[in-house]
Amino acid sequence: MSNQQKLIDRANKIWEDYENAKVYQSNIGIRKNIPMFVDFAEGRHWPNPTKRTQHMPRPVFNFIEMIINNKVANVYGSPVKLNFVADNNMSATTKFTKFVEYQMKEMRMEDLDYIALKRDGGVKGTYIYYFYWDEKAPGSRGNYEGGFRCQLLDPLNVYFANPKETDEQKQEWIMWDDRLPVNAVKEMADSGIDKDKIVPDELESAYNEEEQKGSDLCTVLTRLFRKDGEAYYERATKETIINKATPLNPLLIQKLQKSKEDSSITPTHDDDLEIERDVDEYKAYYYPIVVGNWKPRDKSIYGRGEVESLIPNQKAINFEIAMQLLNHQELGWGKILVKPNALQGQVITNTPGEVITDHTPGDKWGITRLDGQGFSAGALQFAPQILDLTRTVTGATEILTGDMISKDLSGRAIAQLQAEGKKPIADLQKAFWRVKEKQGLVLAQYYKLFYENKKFSMDLSPEETEQMEELYRLTGNNEPIPTSRTETFNGQDYLDTPFNVVVEAGAGTEYSEIMAMEMLNNLFFNGAIQKLTSEQLEQFVVLYPDSAMPFKAELKAIIRKQQRSELGQLKQVASQLQAENEVLKQETEEREKIIKQLTSELQRSNKVTEQLKGEYSNKIIQINDYINQMSGQAKQTQPIGETG
Repeated sequence: MSNQQKLIDRANKIWEDYENAKVYQSNIGIRKNIPMFVDFAEGRHWPNPTKRTQHMPRPVFNFIEMIINNKVANVYGSPVKLNFVADNNMSATTKFTKFVEYQMKEMRMEDLDYIALKRDGGVKGTYIYYFYWDEKAPGSRGNYEGGFRCQLLDPLNVYFANPKETDEQKQEWIMWDDRLPVNAVKEMADSGIDKDKIVPDELESAYNEEEQKGSDLCTVLTRLFRKDGEAYYERATKETIINKATPLNPLLIQKLQKSKEDSSITPTHDDDLEIERDVDEYKAYYYPIVVGNWKPRDKSIYGRGEVESLIPNQKAINFEIAMQLLNHQELGWGKILVKPNALQGQVITNTPGEVITDHTPGDKWGITRLDGQGFSAGALQFAPQILDLTRTVTGATEILTGDMISKDLSGRAIAQLQAEGKKPIADLQKAFWRVKEKQGLVLAQYYKLFYENKKFSMDLSPEETEQMEELYRLTGNNEPIPTSRTETFNGQDYLDTPFNVVVEAGAGTEYSEIMAMEMLNNLFFNGAIQKLTSEQLEQFVVLYPDSAMPFKAELKAIIRKQQRSELGQLKQVASQLQAENEVLKQETEEREKIIKQLTSELQRSNKVTEQLKGEYSNKIIQINDYINQMSGQAKQTQPIGETG
């Protein structure tokens, strides 16, 4: 069998799988119903008028779109951040998370999320992301120009090997179709492809689409599959393969290219090269496809939207109001009963102030207006009742939409009411967050493989900002403090680093700003913040829920700045006290020296005193002895017997 025949047979097999997958979509009803869901969501509620209904009013009160808009706004309203956590590697965790955050902004992922939920999820029931490398996007991956991008695929254009398997990563293959110009398809075809077999074909769309006259388009099927645990892609038209099986892993592509340059390697029967893979070599296992369901459908990868159950109610409301309008239209002026010859050629135009002459003979009236039957008062309340019941059943109550929220309520009360109103959509929000987790796993794989030495801007953390402020203060730098720095991301540095993806949801109420203002008023204007120490305020902020305090990071930065100011003041006071202590120490030492000197002098004085005292005592003793001696001599010299 020739190589060209193999390509034709392969294309026939892919086209057969494509036709079978469309049969499944028809069997579960989505190929017929989804176009109708789109019409109702976009306000096309009435069929084309017929001869019998051409005078029928066709009012459109599109509460379907209102309910979808409000539910999507609440599901999407909470900002979501992907955190990539690597065990015991904080540096890898921070840098990888910041790079993905930078790339998501570059891809405008928030806009795509909103479109996915509103256009596809809420209406069609299924929203599908496809991530791919766009060579025309600004940026680069090493020596390769381009960047990673994302597009949304219509669920009716995406097909699965086993549509009863709800995990897209467990599918044997995933396929989708595109309508592309024949010349463009020929340009994208591999070498060795018979381009004469790339010819225009008819559009086979479930939607009421019509291509422009003269369009030279053909259907291109892109098919993802795995080989030895590695994700591949191939493309085919109805007649031939245009892109042979190619791995999504750029490292494997480089290895294949080197192998083709080695003449010692022999091609296999399917014209592919079997490459020996290392046991621990990184594989691109995940398909670059992420499927999300608005609501699950039993035993199907395709989900359910909001429109499916709302169409009968929407029709009833439109018809009820149309009947009221028709009644007013038919009976607005009433019917006029005219006897023969009463008008005699006059034409009744119902112009205000118009004068008509009744030519009926005699004294009886020949022109009379008939009174019409008014519309039932009960019928007038029927449409609002249907709408109220519908909003209650679907969880789109006034509290959720904010229609009856009083302006006199505080921001906290409004937020609490909305939190209660959001309970019916909690499952929708959690389902969306699970889809974001799946996105994170896919992006982690392909960012590791596709980006080499990619420059990106990384916002400074509050701690880094504080360090910069301190450095600028010490160096006397008065320039503005930068809010970001440039880093280099090399995906291959993380090939051996497994990441867990954690979705972090932020504040999610319509009135988070009102709550923030109310809390700030309580903290600042009412004096509560002045009564707390910086340590107590920090504990309060840390323990307060993130969703109820959207300004938590800013308040933490203010607290840290205040703590640094307090620490500086304490250091200044400590320095002053230390200086005063040195003075006191010096004065004390001088006083101790004087005291020692005085003590020494006192001791010397006491010694002299004791010495003088001893000498004085000796002198007294000598004087007394001398006196006693002199007294004894005087007695001995007096004559005996001599009287006075």
